Amino acid sequence: MAEDEKYICSLSSAMKKMAEDELNEKDLSRDRDIQVLREKVKGLPGLNSRTDGGFLVRFLRTRKYNVERAFQLIQSYYKARTDAPEFFDNFTPSSVRHVLESGIIAVMRDRDKKDRRVMVFRVDKWDPVVIKLADIFKAGFLLMEKIIEEEETQVAGVTFIEDLAGMTANHVYYASSPTLMYKGYGAFQNAFPCRIKGVHYLNESPLFDGVFAIIKPVLSEKIKSRIRMHGKVYSTLHECLGKHVLPPEYGGDGPDYDDSVKLWTDRLMASEQDFINFNKKGFVAHGNLGTSATGDETMSGMVGSFKKLNVD
Repeated sequence: MAEDEKYICSLSSAMKKMAEDELNEKDLSRDRDIQVLREKVKGLPGLNSRTDGGFLVRFLRTRKYNVERAFQLIQSYYKARTDAPEFFDNFTPSSVRHVLESGIIAVMRDRDKKDRRVMVFRVDKWDPVVIKLADIFKAGFLLMEKIIEEEETQVAGVTFIEDLAGMTANHVYYASSPTLMYKGYGAFQNAFPCRIKGVHYLNESPLFDGVFAIIKPVLSEKIKSRIRMHGKVYSTLHECLGKHVLPPEYGGDGPDYDDSVKLWTDRLMASEQDFINFNKKGFVAHGNLGTSATGDETMSGMVGSFKKLNVD
């Protein structure tokens, strides 16, 4: 893809209106804003970034066309790849194919009733002795990279389902790493061009309390306000997302869960070379690991900055 390739909008009329109403996107000024952001990115010493319009526009949309905040998000995005090698070293689908095929984390085939992508995490699919938590985060970031290529997802956002059925003490033990949780959840919120529109927990148990105590301080107030605990009552999940998007396991009318797992595993595996090429981008001279892209002094240059989250 050419570095300065012009952005061509593929949004429907309805999506264009959503982008204008919710994200301050305007046809007349979009190209100008992309060019201003491109010049900022090119002028940042030590950063070898993609600068094509299709890449830059996703950051502008996430930050509602505030160019300076979009620029800061791009810095955080690339810095995460240096500060969290657990997730971003060998950042390719083939490196976590076993995770993708396990169905621990998957994207549903269809969108919810508000046109958002739906990503599901299932504890009952996870053998923590066999599959590392860091690899689950990596698989999640790979899926997010793929779905955020979609303009509709950039505008409408993503909804998460966390299904805790089958959680055991062993899961809690392997998931109770504060540093890993801070880096993982922090990066999802503060270093990725994505609108997180909801987090839905299913089948919660007392065992989850300890894990949630680690996660909660990382979450922004906006994200906390978008969390819903459904327990075993799937009807409330249907009300939020629509039955059409959910698999039969959740009382939905959508395709089988395993069908969605295969669909998105195949899509990711077909994009292996794209990820290999993209991994050549990033900070060339990283500098002081003790300072985040926004100037915060942090542990490993990253974790502390996630305590001040600004999610749209």
